[in-house]
Amino acid sequence: MSKDILKNSITYTILGFLPLAFAFVFTPIYLKYMSNEQYGILSLFLLYSSIFSHIIGLGVGKGFLFQYWDVYKDEEKLKKLISSTIGLILIIQLIFISIGLLFDEFILSFIQKEDSDYSFRTFYILALFQGAFLIFYEIFCYFYRNQEKLKQYAILNVGALILFTIGSIIGVIFLKMEALGATYGRVIGYGIIIIFFLFYFIKKYGISLDLKISKALLVFSLPLFVNSVIGALGYGIDKIMIERLDTMENLGIYSLALVFVSVLEIWLNSINNALNPTLYRYLNEKIVEKKEEIQGLVYLIITSVMLLITIILALIYPVLELIIPEEYHKVTTFLPILSVAFIWRVFSSIVVNSLYIKKKTKLFLFNEITVLAGVILFGYFGYQFFGIVGIALAVYLVKLIEFILMNHLSRKTMALPFSLYKFYILTFILTTSAFICSLLDKKGIINNYLLFLIPFLSLIITYPLLMKYEIKRIWITIKYRKRIFFD
Repeated sequence: MSKDILKNSITYTILGFLPLAFAFVFTPIYLKYMSNEQYGILSLFLLYSSIFSHIIGLGVGKGFLFQYWDVYKDEEKLKKLISSTIGLILIIQLIFISIGLLFDEFILSFIQKEDSDYSFRTFYILALFQGAFLIFYEIFCYFYRNQEKLKQYAILNVGALILFTIGSIIGVIFLKMEALGATYGRVIGYGIIIIFFLFYFIKKYGISLDLKISKALLVFSLPLFVNSVIGALGYGIDKIMIERLDTMENLGIYSLALVFVSVLEIWLNSINNALNPTLYRYLNEKIVEKKEEIQGLVYLIITSVMLLITIILALIYPVLELIIPEEYHKVTTFLPILSVAFIWRVFSSIVVNSLYIKKKTKLFLFNEITVLAGVILFGYFGYQFFGIVGIALAVYLVKLIEFILMNHLSRKTMALPFSLYKFYILTFILTTSAFICSLLDKKGIINNYLLFLIPFLSLIITYPLLMKYEIKRIWITIKYRKRIFFD
């Protein structure tokens, strides 16, 4: 059956951006009903629930995502894999949540600032259960995406969005519980939709504990587990450092900047949902025959992210002045740095496909340790000299180092049929223009609206000059999408 990649891309993008649209609508409301400190606490809850989602599943969820491609053509084997995965995850979650509740005081002594004037215990408990829900949410989303069941995918995403939004509105606005109200709303909302889908999966595929399948999942997943936990810490260590070195109020401001950066993450996830299954399959099964198609997909992903980065920076001041209180406007000083740092994140996400294909998941561990250590080291010294901007600079530097390392490991593992050399040049140009924005922001030397247009103008001027071959490949990929993307 032929597939229209443009239609799928639009559908996944709309679904991916719905949470972001709601976030933008409700962020001003949150800021009205929450203090800066409370917004910072909510940010910490979201961070730790993400970290716990990696810890209390031992990486089995991610293992399923890649084991799926080994059995997806055999309905019986796929059914066994799903039922065994559900059974194994539930057992692991029961063990880890029990340990988390039993030793809560000990764990809280590590994750809460000693002289803080707020209690994080309730947020910690809720983060444990939210982490458990997020594991199944990720599995169900990837399963429906890979099966191209857009209806079920949409019900899961939109249902979770509606439920946790309603819960957050009740908790924050009507019950006036501030960050705690938003937290209860998210956990209850996700819990309702995930429990519903979990029962549906158990009814359809069953629940079991096949020792052979469980062993295979754990052998493949444990390196991913250690890697993902360290990676989650590395991903959020900048916020933890601000909470420890600075104030909770400034963490709230920094977290607002990450709301804008999350636009890029959501877009990348959305376009990956549409393109990556085909890209991964071509790399795994038809790397020679589909060389040009692979190039078109890769270039399309990178180009779309670069364009979105420059659009965000061009619109940041109008958006802030329209809907965000003035005390948050200093996010513009470090937002350009965080935005262009994301380009290296995109490069890394593409080149690591070779490591997944060759099952070299153990190589990720060294990379994630390097990232975590790098953010801590460079972030600490960067903060001493430049404050929060120094931490943003550390994030950029570490993202660059991460890509250099992963690209080196990828090239040693498996040659990929595309070159990113011209994109490196373009990234240098965008980085320079973004750093200029941060350096001159609010200095009065140039109008801020015009200043933040520089990255966008740099892209639209230099891209056609540098990327003639890449443009051709992208155009062919879009034009012949129904012929290129088929089962």
